Amino acid sequence: MKRELPEGMHKLGAGVTTEEGTWKLTPSALTQVTPTSRAKGVPRGWRTAKMTWTLTNKTSEIQQLLNLSPTVRYGAMGRPAAEFTDTGIEGIANAISDDPPRVKPGGVYTLTVGVAVPADAAGEPVTITTRPSTMFGDTGDVDFFEGPFPGAAARKDSVLHPRPVPDTEKALAFGQWKADPQMTVDHVRPEGTADGRAMFSGELTVRNAAAVADLPYTPMKKSVRVYYADELKEAELIPGGAGAADTGFIAPQRAATHTFHFSLPKGAKAESVTVEVTDLGTAEGTFEGKLAD
Repeated sequence: MKRELPEGMHKLGAGVTTEEGTWKLTPSALTQVTPTSRAKGVPRGWRTAKMTWTLTNKTSEIQQLLNLSPTVRYGAMGRPAAEFTDTGIEGIANAISDDPPRVKPGGVYTLTVGVAVPADAAGEPVTITTRPSTMFGDTGDVDFFEGPFPGAAARKDSVLHPRPVPDTEKALAFGQWKADPQMTVDHVRPEGTADGRAMFSGELTVRNAAAVADLPYTPMKKSVRVYYADELKEAELIPGGAGAADTGFIAPQRAATHTFHFSLPKGAKAESVTVEVTDLGTAEGTFEGKLAD
């Protein structure tokens, strides 16, 4: 029987036992909602939906609630979705505190979470990664869930199939895909000026080429170093890893996109830039191209 999702991923609505059988996580499918005037965190013009997380204590002891901290992405490129709160949509509870929520043996704790995506992303897949943690740190278990954002039929081109270029010692052009690891840098463009410095943004997309959800996972923890001019003068270093904007693991056969921002020194002019992507200090790919208008 053909699998609709890679092995190890789960449809939204399915329950998954995790933490050595301590908990059962059941995230519901997304349902469309209209935000009220009290909504917080909804970007202008974005569509909104909500989902319910049901956490069941499977043990005979009182358990401190897991801190889910889900990473939510949408579409084939895995761009970050926005999480919002509203009346009746309280969001993820803070389980890392001096007095965290607790769940009795066999008890259930529910959370209602708001998810927002751009208006043209209706019907796109929403991929959610959970790596629960406690006050002592990450627990180690990673689970992947996926389901469509409501509002329209899912697009047929919602699965990303990059065409990596052959291995080469030359830098790749923006938009080209490196084969190993699968990644690309694209949409590098101006964003105005600030304090006399020219501001820019770009997108780094990393794809997990694994066929199943098994260790080692592919984390989105790349650092980006930007150079300009023929002498490759360093413009900026955008570090990855702990504390970066998007460090959640990437599901198998899925991608994650991180938007990075950089500036050029005052008075510096450049028609093109070179972007080096590193992981824990090791260079993994170099891309170059013109700054788009």
